[in-house]
Amino acid sequence: MVAHNPCDPGQGYPPQHWLRQQDPETVLAAGAAQQALTYSRIKNEHLFALLGDLAGAKVLDFGCGAGFFAVEAAKRGATLALGLDALPEAAAAATLLARRGGLAERTAFVAADEPALSPDARFSAICLRDVLEHVADDQGLLDAVARHLAPGGRLVLATQNSWSLNFVLEGGWRRLILGQRDWMGWDATHRRFYSPRSLARLLRRAGLTPYAWRGAYILPHKLPLPPGSRRAFRRIEALAALDRPLGRLFPSNRLGWSLMVGARR
Repeated sequence: MVAHNPCDPGQGYPPQHWLRQQDPETVLAAGAAQQALTYSRIKNEHLFALLGDLAGAKVLDFGCGAGFFAVEAAKRGATLALGLDALPEAAAAATLLARRGGLAERTAFVAADEPALSPDARFSAICLRDVLEHVADDQGLLDAVARHLAPGGRLVLATQNSWSLNFVLEGGWRRLILGQRDWMGWDATHRRFYSPRSLARLLRRAGLTPYAWRGAYILPHKLPLPPGSRRAFRRIEALAALDRPLGRLFPSNRLGWSLMVGARR
């Protein structure tokens, strides 16, 4: 593979970020708490629905973090789930997660800034979950990934959406009222937003054709609390649960903060 860093987001995280903790148990506990959120669970449901049946599949998960998606792919029948992440702490935690689930023989996790895959390596399913908005050369990454997609294989990705209601509300407040013109979302390592149109263009330039869209965080449900409150936010889980039906229906499947798309050659 050409020298693109699909796992670049980890390099920009501060030392206190949960993925950078030295203790794998700490990483897994923090990751499990995130995975338990209604938003995260439904988002994963949408991504796996886009991928379809994984029985006998070879799966590549770029920017795999603590390995929850890759391990779930193995549970769903993948014969190989390879996860790549820039952070060795993440790879160590993912390895522990797979071992505990009895899936060590069907998973592998590698910490590498520039993962070197054989030019002949082919995967029937590839996941880019919350990665594209972090990398400097997004088109180069998609081009590189597309070369490793087997005929008939599927690629799914999730990224942040400039067509979302939250972008209009929070983005409008931050950019227009507070003057934060360079605001790029909830993560300081983000470089850009996408729209369904701009994302489809990138995919087509990489030789991929979008076949289905999904959305999550369609109605903002993580609401800030007044200063002095015990918590910074309150989550309204009933609103988050609406991502399950609305995330599949047009046009709301293109209007979530998390924009998901499946593509094939």
